[in-house]
Amino acid sequence: MPTDPYAVLRALLRAEAVRNTPKPQVQEPSPQVPQEKRDR
Repeated sequence: MPTDPYAVLRALLRAEAVRNTPKPQVQEPSPQVPQEKRDR
């Protein structure tokens, strides 16, 4: 058991902060369609 009574609370807050941080969105590059095929 930790001697610091707030150690568990700090660990929970740290874990919650990590869980709630927005993750970078990895966008897959869309396939490039030639201009003449897009107009049709």
